[in-house]
Amino acid sequence: MGAVSVSAKLTRREVELLGKLAKEYGFISKSEEIRSAVWLCLTLAELGPMERLRMFQLVNGMVAPSARTSSELVEEAHREEDQL
Repeated sequence: MGAVSVSAKLTRREVELLGKLAKEYGFISKSEEIRSAVWLCLTLAELGPMERLRMFQLVNGMVAPSARTSSELVEEAHREEDQL
């Protein structure tokens, strides 16, 4: 597999957050952090609605507590599943 280079424009705030997260979670560089985020998004996109919901709950629980209850998240997943 060949490597592909992609560029993105970030706000100053986004760059600051990337730097903070890179240090906090031990990423070697911002590029590695962005690659990991893109990989996560692509992986989640391949999951079904319920599996994706569970992964979002796990990630959200690690990063910041959710303001929404689990039942609200489950209802949202059911609505998304019905739309498919």
